[in-house]
Amino acid sequence: MPLNDAHDEAIRTMEFGSPAAATRVVIIPGLGLPSYVIPTATALAVRGMACSVLDLPGFGSTSSLSCAPDVTAMGRAAAAWIARLPVATRVVVMGHSTGSQAALTAALDVQHSRPDAALVMAGPTFHPAHRGPVGLALATLTAYRDETLSETVTVVPDLVRGHLRVVRIIASGMRDRPERRLAALRLPLVLTAGEHDTYAPRSWLETLARAASRSPAVTSAVLAGSHNNLYTHPGALARLIDTALRA
Repeated sequence: MPLNDAHDEAIRTMEFGSPAAATRVVIIPGLGLPSYVIPTATALAVRGMACSVLDLPGFGSTSSLSCAPDVTAMGRAAAAWIARLPVATRVVVMGHSTGSQAALTAALDVQHSRPDAALVMAGPTFHPAHRGPVGLALATLTAYRDETLSETVTVVPDLVRGHLRVVRIIASGMRDRPERRLAALRLPLVLTAGEHDTYAPRSWLETLARAASRSPAVTSAVLAGSHNNLYTHPGALARLIDTALRA
């Protein structure tokens, strides 16, 4: 799928589904590596939703970065991009891994102008126990146990372009406190992770769900797979999102 700059010259995107769809899912990938979320974007399009994968901060191309490699900057850039979408379009802000933290920032920024929006946090990071090198390393040992070789091959070019700047995204994510910021969310929230995702254990999803005390609806679900189940189990994730949005 070719990159498309139709909405913003600074942020490159990959577009899936019909541009006329009533719902558009805007995906912010983890660590700025957009390629691995393509299967989920495709599965969402099959279910009738438009899907835009944002290349934030810009590791998906050889062009200059569209924003700083930082979860807050990425979220604000996504919010500015969303602000240009037609107001008749329902927006679902979806982030995975560190992208879920950026998605939370974007959702908090747009919720006043788009009260019909929703937020999906998939494989959300960082559990408090992982906000240090030892805890993060221990979680990493098993977080990817169900991943595939083809997925690794897919993300390598993005990772090479990101290089050491990926570390800056991780550091910014470790400083973030999504369990505090969720208290300000007034949009429907979907929390999900793979059953073997040790970055996002069930207890962490439960903590985040409780924190979203002002959200009108909170859905929490553990699906098959490990951390990057957007690549390995895209149909299950798309089905969860579709069902939660229709509830």
